[in-house]
Amino acid sequence: MLGVVRRNPQFRRLWSAQVVSQAGDWLNRMAVLALIGDLAGGAAQVGMGVLFGGELALRMLPTAAFGPLAGGLADRLPRRLVMIVSDILRAVVVLGFLAVDTPDELGLLYGLLLTQMSLAIFFDASRSASLPNTVPREELYEAYTLSAATWSAMLAFGAFAGGVLLEVLGLAGVFLIDAGTYVVSAFLLASLELPPTPKQAERLSVRDVVLLVEMKRAFRHVRSLGILPILFVKVLWSMAGGYLVLLSVLGHERFTDEQEPNRLAAAGFATSLLYAARGVGTGLGPILARRYIGSTDGALRNAILGGFFLAAAFYALVPFAPNLTVAWFLVLVAHMGGSAIWVSSTTFWQRRVSDAYRGRVFSLEFLMMTIAFTAWGFLIGGLYDRTGSVDTALWVTSAAACCGGALWAFVSRPALDQPTP
Repeated sequence: MLGVVRRNPQFRRLWSAQVVSQAGDWLNRMAVLALIGDLAGGAAQVGMGVLFGGELALRMLPTAAFGPLAGGLADRLPRRLVMIVSDILRAVVVLGFLAVDTPDELGLLYGLLLTQMSLAIFFDASRSASLPNTVPREELYEAYTLSAATWSAMLAFGAFAGGVLLEVLGLAGVFLIDAGTYVVSAFLLASLELPPTPKQAERLSVRDVVLLVEMKRAFRHVRSLGILPILFVKVLWSMAGGYLVLLSVLGHERFTDEQEPNRLAAAGFATSLLYAARGVGTGLGPILARRYIGSTDGALRNAILGGFFLAAAFYALVPFAPNLTVAWFLVLVAHMGGSAIWVSSTTFWQRRVSDAYRGRVFSLEFLMMTIAFTAWGFLIGGLYDRTGSVDTALWVTSAAACCGGALWAFVSRPALDQPTP
């Protein structure tokens, strides 16, 4: 799979920047989750589930708010420039986390997180739109598989390293390293060569962004291709937002000893291991799916459907895990299914969508997915706070995942019958 890196120098530059910045992203998230868990006891009238749900929301809602603008800019401005500016500004924002150390500063923490993730959607829209310009068409699935595996590897590495570095360097050290990764990413992107951004018939205006005109144009383009159901795969997989909230709860409540002297570091380490399991699973999922199922349109559909039910089944078994090691394995296998959903659906529409619309279609997909993920994160976080049972919350989420898979199986077949142009 690394052959696509060797054969395509521009993809190699884009991929290298991804490696560095995403490793920092996961270091940052482990530090933020540990800090929220530590400060949660002093947050009056707010349960831990809702606080973690808020963290997930602020990592995703900026996509809904700024996705239409980010997609429009990615299809009009030089994409390399957008990515570099986003990296530099995020490095500055991350340094602000150093000021948060008391419960009454949770508002500042969430504000910084909102700003960081608002900048990230501009980077992500431009990176996603740029990737097909860095590899031949026949290597697109391989490139996306490697990009997904890299995201997963950096999740596994960054999450595990975050847990270790929290004990060794503390929160301040982790945040400083994260800021440095954005600077390195910007440096790597400086030598990236991309073709000019396609000229657009319509000018980008504030009115169009506010009224979601750009998203409507992307919607019409996808509908004209007959692949609209593919754009809703990640929406139907949105109950995974509940799973992510519950990973943090499990790390802080079930797999951390109340008598642990340094409970912040211990809870951070347990949570980081569960997120690392997610990373390993998401890395393996697309690779195994490609090897054993294939990458034809029919194979992609099978990978998506199988992913829903695999994830639901193994997360439903987590309540029976006697220790962190067993839970780690179950989470790993569950996210093999989740990543098969993610990569297969993205590859399917990227093969068909015009270069002139890629940024906006990416933003439209993420706009819908983000709203759904956030709703499920808050819903399941609130369910945990109300019932006090992480097991109940996991089973409800898994039941919803099965329903989502069944619904998509029903509506997707006409879209899969459309020939690849």
